[in-house]
Formats: sequence, structure tokens, C-alpha cells
Amino acid sequence: MKFGLKLKLNEAMINDTIDDFVKSISPAEQIDVMRGVDAFIEPTLRAVDASYLYERYNVYTDILKMSLTQFILLEYAIKANFDEAKIMSIILRPKDEPDFDNTDQEKEEAHMAMLYEEDSLTMQFILKSLMHNRDYVLFTKFDGVIYSKIEPVEGEEEQEQEEQVEDDFTARWFWYSVVRTLANEDMQKFDYVYGLKMSDVMVEMAYRVQLSQRIEAERRAEEARRR
Repeated sequence: MKFGLKLKLNEAMINDTIDDFVKSISPAEQIDVMRGVDAFIEPTLRAVDASYLYERYNVYTDILKMSLTQFILLEYAIKANFDEAKIMSIILRPKDEPDFDNTDQEKEEAHMAMLYEEDSLTMQFILKSLMHNRDYVLFTKFDGVIYSKIEPVEGEEEQEQEEQVEDDFTARWFWYSVVRTLANEDMQKFDYVYGLKMSDVMVEMAYRVQLSQRIEAERRAEEARRR
């Protein structure tokens, strides 16, 4: 089943408009849906040969290889009701694109049209690979830097969740504050910071978080001594 057809099927299932969906597609597409629907309903991370996608696109399944801009857009797409089409357009980029750049709307539309024609199972495999990597990097390797892992209650499985934001202001300006901090509040450096690789960003943020924790611990220890 093609990726674009799978997205239409997904929308029809959510909106309970399966009959209208079936009527709107061609007989060949109906056969394609019947052949692929089982794998779509119960997707697995079984081995899939995705090598052809690596030949056709720049594939980003490791968030540490993304630019900060790319990662921020990915996080927005994940939180926007898990916008799968948007996510795939961010992690599968044109082969001739040296650095992430989605500012040309016409090129982005043509790029998305190409992605719609790709095999849905292969796309699902790439997406799951990305999400596994994201969970490992954000909740294990750099746990507590951007998000924190919630410790499991006895008898319950461990869960990986994002920290609850304190208020609307924090949520709205979170990534801007990150960029502002990394640029040392110098707006002239913002573009440079947005282009940084996440491998560098995460290390710097981890250092700053741990340094802040150390300073706070020393402050509390000194305060305790004075008491």
C-alpha cells in the first residue's frame, strides 16, 4: 500500500468514513488496501529492506544528526496529534539537500508528493526506527536534559513521558528560550544556533543542566552550614 493511500485510510478510520473512502478510490487501490490493511492495523518493527529509501533520500533516523531547527519541527509534528505525513517529510529529505531547508513551499509540496508514492510498510519501519532512537536519546542517554523519564510505580511498567510544562508561557516559548540560552542572548547568533547539530546541542545542554544542579547543590550546602 502506498504511503498516501495509507494516510487516507487512517483518516477514514478516525472519522468513521470507510464507505466513502472505498468509493473514492480506484479498484486497483481497493486491492492494494486489502493486501496491506492487516499490516497497517497491527504494524510491527519486523525487518524491512529500506535500502532504496536511503538511495533516494537523506534519511534521518538519528536525532543527533539533525539540525536544531529540524529537531524542533519534528517535536512539533509529534505533538500535533502525531502528524505522520509531516514527520516523514522532516526525516526523509531530498538527496540533493546538503542542509535541512524547508523554506521553499513549492519544493516541499513536490517532495511530499514523492513521499506519498512510497511503500507504507517501509515508511512505517523508518518511522519506528526514528521513534526508538528518539526514546533512547531523550529518555536514556540525555534523560533530564529536555524531558525526564517518569520512574515506574511498583508493579507497573516503566513509562517514558515528557515533563509537564509549568504553564502556557513555558510551553509557548520553550524552544525559543533554548535557542536564546545557547546564543547567550545574542540575537545575531540565533541563525547559527538553529543550524547546530543536535549532537552538539545535547552535550552543551547536558553540561549546563548539570552545572546548574551543582551550583544549586553547593548553594544549599552553604545555606545549611550557615544555619
